[in-house]
Amino acid sequence: MSRGYSRASNTLATQGLWPMREEPSPSFRLGAITRRSAYNRKKVVDENGQVKVELSEESTGRQEDAIYAYVERYKLGTIVHVYPDIASAYSEKAKRPEFTNALDDLRAGRIDGLIVWKLDRLTRRRNQIPPILTTLEECGGRLISVVEGIDTADPAKRQITEIALQIYIGAAESESEAISERVRLLHLDRAKKGMLNHSRHRPFGHAENRQDLMQSEVRLLHEAAKRLLEGEAAHSIAADWTRRKVKTTTGRTRWHGERLRLILLDSRMVGKRAYGGKLYKMRGVKPIFDEAEWERVCDAIKKRTHRSGPTEVHLLSNIALCGICNRHLTSSKPQQWKDAYVCKKRGHDRNSCGKVSVLAEHADAVVSEKVIAFMADHERVNALFREYAAKGPELDAIQAREVELVSSKRRLVQALNPPPGVPSLETEDYYEQVAFIEEERQQLRRRMAVTREAAFLAEILGFEDAEKEWATRSMAWKRKVLSLVTKRIVVEPRGKASAIPGVNIFDPERVRVTFADA
Repeated sequence: MSRGYSRASNTLATQGLWPMREEPSPSFRLGAITRRSAYNRKKVVDENGQVKVELSEESTGRQEDAIYAYVERYKLGTIVHVYPDIASAYSEKAKRPEFTNALDDLRAGRIDGLIVWKLDRLTRRRNQIPPILTTLEECGGRLISVVEGIDTADPAKRQITEIALQIYIGAAESESEAISERVRLLHLDRAKKGMLNHSRHRPFGHAENRQDLMQSEVRLLHEAAKRLLEGEAAHSIAADWTRRKVKTTTGRTRWHGERLRLILLDSRMVGKRAYGGKLYKMRGVKPIFDEAEWERVCDAIKKRTHRSGPTEVHLLSNIALCGICNRHLTSSKPQQWKDAYVCKKRGHDRNSCGKVSVLAEHADAVVSEKVIAFMADHERVNALFREYAAKGPELDAIQAREVELVSSKRRLVQALNPPPGVPSLETEDYYEQVAFIEEERQQLRRRMAVTREAAFLAEILGFEDAEKEWATRSMAWKRKVLSLVTKRIVVEPRGKASAIPGVNIFDPERVRVTFADA
């Protein structure tokens, strides 16, 4: 019986919270999700005396070791893939590509379940738990947490697992909210006191101490401002700087318009720091512009619009086919100045019949209704998703190699602390061999990553209201959906009733949609 997370039905025997796609066994394929919020930053001095910042983190590696030990101890299956992310699990804007890949692989049948060291490695938001559990239930998947001892496949804990999930995630969310508030107050206090906000690289226009000016760069920024106020585009200025080999603060000579815009929009240009919608003066920071000029530059940047090229505004243009000659229909306005799709005789295609046309509003309505119904059917979308995802011998080989590499890495760890009488592996050799292993594991992760098409379908699987999503999405998004979920959209010629003079009757059967799973 469904626990209410999913509308999908499953005929397998119930295990724990929901029916499982695969029964727990030594061959059960688990994906391990590891996460840390940020890298450690350490300042080091290189051989040339330059101070650099090195990024490092060992937390995800420790989580991985604990997960492997737990799986081996309780014989829960085989970990065939690890999904590490360095990102917040609380921020809704944080990008967690490996977490997304884990859910995609679960939907595609590449793994049978997920395991985390601790639930807050999965998410720190209560409202994100139901969608995750929905995905697990729809896929017949399994969720295991090492620290909390949660296992959605354990029938003995069936009554308390849901409650425990909400309690633990609720506690993690409260902790994140408290940390977020403390950090906010810290940054607000620093802003009010005019303290500098240090970054990895010095800002363009200011010296290493972040206060004094680099006059050569200041002149370049004033030049850029003048050109922008005269109407020149930022990307044109950036291209000119690239040709002139103007160096960035990282030593590169390639400039991008967006980067130049961000530099000029930064309140540092007037010696201030923006926080919470207000500007605070930074102590000792010399301004590059006076405020009036800087505001004019900001206005000039914000007023410019950026278009990458023509945008299609019709749903079926060059997608729908003519029911007579099988050529693509194009958008036009031949019928009472209303948008329509017509079969046109074009110079490059003399074989078009030119005999079929249909009002766009009628054809769009028919296709939209059918596509929305398809998107709402998670079972059909899930089946199509699996068609796009890699599987078979290639998947088996990737997962087998992942297991081999992890076993090799664990043997190296044991070689660092061997039994009495056995020589220990040199630390330098250990790190060198681990680096080779991790490099190959990264290559495997790239091979395991689902195609963009599959990821697109994975997004559809997360919809709660397909009709609402369709109504609010862009035309480019809708046309992308059509290219994935349909094979053919054909508009047939009008029937006899529609051909009667003075009678304008639309027959919805004229628009035939063949879906990709047909």
